[in-house]
Amino acid sequence: MVTPLAIGARQVRLPPQVREAIAQHRDVRVEFHDAPRFVIMHPDDYAMVVPLLERARRGLPVPVTDLLGEDDFAILEELRDEDEGLDEGILGAWG
Repeated sequence: MVTPLAIGARQVRLPPQVREAIAQHRDVRVEFHDAPRFVIMHPDDYAMVVPLLERARRGLPVPVTDLLGEDDFAILEELRDEDEGLDEGILGAWG
């Protein structure tokens, strides 16, 4: 695991609206010439995604089960039922 660089809060100036957004678990994108340069996020949110970041940094795939929750899988199951039979004739049409 790559250890994050830790710096003192006095070394970083954040406007009040940024501090409030972070407190509300809203990510803040810092832009330079309309291009994203940094993202600031709440430490609890970062703790949830750091394992995925570490896998990606090591060039490992991120399992879909780590990206989707039970609600996501329930929605996919509902959609699969709705799409039943939709694929009929598709392979033949490609041939």
